[in-house]
Amino acid sequence: MITAKTAAEKWGLSLRSVQDHCRKGHIPGAEFFGRNWMIPEEATRPEDGRRTRATTQLSYRPLIRRTPYLTMTDLYHTAGQADKCAEAIAEYPEEYALFKAEIDYMRGNIDSVYSKASIFLENSSGLFSVMAGSMLLAYCALWRGDVELWRKSKAHLFDAPCQNDTDRDIVNVTLVAIDSEINRAENYPEWFAKGRFYKLPFAALPAARVYYVRYLYLEAEKLAKNQITAEEVTGLGLMRVLPYIIEPMIAQISAEKVVLAEVFLRLRLACIYRYIGDKALGTEHLTKALEICLADGLYVPLVEYRDQLGFFLDDNLSATDPEALKTVKELHRQYRTGWMAIRNAESEVAAHGALTVREQEVARLAAFGLSNAEIAERLSLSVHTVSSVVSSAMNKLGVFRRKELGAFI
Repeated sequence: MITAKTAAEKWGLSLRSVQDHCRKGHIPGAEFFGRNWMIPEEATRPEDGRRTRATTQLSYRPLIRRTPYLTMTDLYHTAGQADKCAEAIAEYPEEYALFKAEIDYMRGNIDSVYSKASIFLENSSGLFSVMAGSMLLAYCALWRGDVELWRKSKAHLFDAPCQNDTDRDIVNVTLVAIDSEINRAENYPEWFAKGRFYKLPFAALPAARVYYVRYLYLEAEKLAKNQITAEEVTGLGLMRVLPYIIEPMIAQISAEKVVLAEVFLRLRLACIYRYIGDKALGTEHLTKALEICLADGLYVPLVEYRDQLGFFLDDNLSATDPEALKTVKELHRQYRTGWMAIRNAESEVAAHGALTVREQEVARLAAFGLSNAEIAERLSLSVHTVSSVVSSAMNKLGVFRRKELGAFI
């Protein structure tokens, strides 16, 4: 018997291809031992039935979970056990590689993710694999500030092997989910915006909740900035309702043991409670999110929310793990630079990179219509400090009215 790696070298195939043939029973006598496929030495090279995308569609074979977000399923079920959760699916090479790539991303290992994303798109085996590769590529583009790569990541989805309207609907949601990373949520399909997830595979529901909450939050933020209007709802009115939607979601996802989805929902809720003035509940959710993230070294969720949580995140993280705060700050500088490049290339109104973390958090609350006294209470600052920070932010952005800050935040 020889290993799959030896067979791959002998036949001029990739290891992944040989493993896939073994799983599909294309190699007589192949057996799985421990974590490796063993193949009879006399076995002959299997016929490679794949053809190029120019002549045929990719074959359709769902992953273990019918979703491109494997780390937002019950495959990642215990905080602090991400690597062990990955090892549990090591016998499924494609799923294992995707899970590891997603964890790498959450740890800030962007270069590693880029190489894996490219492999997925070149050798993907089905719809969800293509979506996964596109999402990973978009994440890399975001961190690199590579606009061409960002657009390329979405272009791959147009070639995804959809078999029916439901597949196409799922691909469309993935496209909008990518855009929501730069706070664009205007193109969500109506069925998704109404939370009608009946057509989604069960495994995709945790991630759907996360993106649905992001959609609701962005709408609430636009309402608070007076960028949209809603009958009988003004200011932070919609923002105050969101906890009644998100709290039950967190309870459900926690019971389902979907670790990463719980992190993102808790961080979102920490932001909302902070904006509406409930510091105690905001701290409760932030503390739990930090506990989960630090257990596995998942810094990227904290990086992504640092602009919104500001010193609320920094102070709590400093008290918990000062070294982790240093890492988050370093990663945030890289992320913020890349995010700005993509956001400004894809949006009509440019965000501004000159604002400090303090100016960002104060300017956001000012854009929401809060007075200096209300902002001072939310952030535990003096009214004089708030007034000074608001003036500084307005000067940097070149605006003359507080409500104009909303276009840049």
